[in-house]
Amino acid sequence: MPPPPKKPTSRHRLDDPYLQGDAIPVPEAVEKDSDTSWALFNELTERQERKFSPTVPGSVPATLPGPLSPPSPAYGATAPATLPQQDAASSTAPLGVDELMIEARRNNRVCPRLDDWGKLYDMLPGKEVVDGKPVPPPPISPQAWRVTSAMVKRLCLRDHLEWAASHDAVVPVLIFLRGLPEENWLHME
Repeated sequence: MPPPPKKPTSRHRLDDPYLQGDAIPVPEAVEKDSDTSWALFNELTERQERKFSPTVPGSVPATLPGPLSPPSPAYGATAPATLPQQDAASSTAPLGVDELMIEARRNNRVCPRLDDWGKLYDMLPGKEVVDGKPVPPPPISPQAWRVTSAMVKRLCLRDHLEWAASHDAVVPVLIFLRGLPEENWLHME
């Protein structure tokens, strides 16, 4: 049976090594004023969310340093380099759920508005009913729309986009998403 832990003594300093069985002192955190704590939290949050000041042009010196020396004859004239040509087959990578998610999250979007989301759901191929439930599940119902968080809506949309990718429907879904006007999207607040 190991010996009981020793109580910290005044001989222990924070930088002294501890021996097996020594009790490690634990700082006490006592909140005395929750209003002050809340104010400090809000101040920290505001500091993090502050924008940087706008960029301003730097000052131009009154006179520029001496004239540039003429180019050395040891170096020839330069020309811009050309990029190597890519063949069309290698430049068109297959589209997947990543491209759909990039489009769905552009401009801090959450999901399409309910009517448009219903149209997107109707486009999904291979829907089926398993144990009396549709797979994939339909979008958030109108009754639950107001009480469902943005994150849950985003996750439900991701399920639909993954379904589209797994059923070779990336291109029509991507065309549909890109065709939606920005006002037809719900955005993070």
